[in-house]
Amino acid sequence: MRQAPDLDAIYIATGGGGLISGIGSYLKAAVAACRDHRLLAGNSPVLYECIKAGRIFDAPESKTLSESTAGGVEEGSITFDLCREVMHRGVLVTEEEILDAMRWGHGQGWAVEGASGVALAACFKESVRYANKKVVVLICGGNPSPAVAALLNPTPVDPTLG
Repeated sequence: MRQAPDLDAIYIATGGGGLISGIGSYLKAAVAACRDHRLLAGNSPVLYECIKAGRIFDAPESKTLSESTAGGVEEGSITFDLCREVMHRGVLVTEEEILDAMRWGHGQGWAVEGASGVALAACFKESVRYANKKVVVLICGGNPSPAVAALLNPTPVDPTLG
C-alpha cells in the first residue's frame, strides 16, 4: 500500500480462500475504493461455485495446472464468510490461458507456478477493463511440480524431421 495507495484492483488466485480473505480484509480496511478480485482456475472453480450458491459444498473439479488452488472449501471455514465480504468479481481462466501466462512469466525470468499463472491470465484476459489503472497481480508460488515445470520449456520440434 506504500507503493500503490491508489490501487484500483488486485488479481489473486484462490483455492480455499485463506490468502484472498486475509489480503481482502486488509484492503477493505485500508483502501475502501480498491476492488479486490477473486480468481480461480477454470476447471477448479470450487470457491466460486460455493459463493454463488451461498453455501459450502463439494463442487465438481478437474485436474489443473494451478495445483495449489485445487481443492474444496472446508466446512465451517472462517474464510468462506470473509471471502463473501471482500471479493467483488470472479474471472475464470482456462488451462491454456494459465499455461500461456506461466510461460510469459517464465520468459521474464520469474519462477512461476500455476497459481501465479491464474492471476496473470486473469489480468491479461481483462487488460482492456483496467487500461490506465493501477493494478497489482499477486505472484504467489514459484515451485511448480516437475510435470508442470516441464510444460514451461517444451522441447522444440525440429522442422527437418518432417
